[in-house]
Amino acid sequence: MLHLKSHNLLIQKTLSEAIEANSNGTPLTLDRIVSDFDYTIFHISNQEGNKTILLLSIKTKAWVSIQKIDANNGLLPYLQSKYQPFAGISVSQSAEPGYDFTLVLDLASLTNESVVESSLLKTAILSFPFQLAFQESFELSKLPAPEDGSSIDSQKLYNIQNRDDEQFFIKASNDRVTVIFETIFQDETDKILGKVFLQEFVDARKRNRSIQSAPQVLVSNEPPLELQSFTSSRNPQNDASRRFITFVLFPRHFQTAELQHMSISQLTLFRNYFHYHIKCSKAYMHSRMRYRVDSFVKVLNRAKLDEDKDGLENDNQSTRRTITGRKMVY
Repeated sequence: MLHLKSHNLLIQKTLSEAIEANSNGTPLTLDRIVSDFDYTIFHISNQEGNKTILLLSIKTKAWVSIQKIDANNGLLPYLQSKYQPFAGISVSQSAEPGYDFTLVLDLASLTNESVVESSLLKTAILSFPFQLAFQESFELSKLPAPEDGSSIDSQKLYNIQNRDDEQFFIKASNDRVTVIFETIFQDETDKILGKVFLQEFVDARKRNRSIQSAPQVLVSNEPPLELQSFTSSRNPQNDASRRFITFVLFPRHFQTAELQHMSISQLTLFRNYFHYHIKCSKAYMHSRMRYRVDSFVKVLNRAKLDEDKDGLENDNQSTRRTITGRKMVY
């Protein structure tokens, strides 16, 4: 199966082509729209009157909910600090009309590293609540531990609405960060396949010692205790098809910036990767069923007996058949 990348390959390819054309002295005229998972849309276009400057804009459903989680409106300063070290990238003070956020790219200064970071724009936006939770966990870990050995939980629960009817939640504690995904299965087959995949997360962690340090995964039909305050806002008609998948990140999963980037990239892709595997499994089973049906039809065709007009069998030469059961023509 295809391994989904955290960066957008179409954006990376488009920017690479634009840089090459600009270096050859023939800058491209671009006005390209790129669709991504979770109803995310990117727009790559030239700055008005200047073909050597590109605008990379994004529109995503998670933008509004991510802005709400920080009362100090720290999302824009966070993105500015994140892209400041990369050559040729600057943050536009005002987003392109119809979009949430815009990057300004100078083709003459862009490097390969800058191109990769530009293609990670959606991941950079979704990483903001994760970084807040990681920082809060570090601060809570400095507090005196309770005598009963219980953990110190944060009072904040970050809620990110990435789809119309699905969302995920992040909650920090002094010894862990909990990430809870809410997903809805469209039909009964998806429920069965999804249960098999999710159970493999648990079983594989027990069987293989090399991945026992991976985050703990919990699956439930009912909302975890952290989400009791959100149950009233959900559509009760979807409760039977709704599942909650919990990842427990321990400090070893986000101690360094590299580990944080790896954990965030994998978690932000989890929902898409999970449902992608379900659809691939259904497509594979359907193709195997069609193949078996075709095989049975060939066997039945070879078993047929043709008779001539007089009711007599043809000679051996005229009754020879191909592998598909059709009559051989000489």
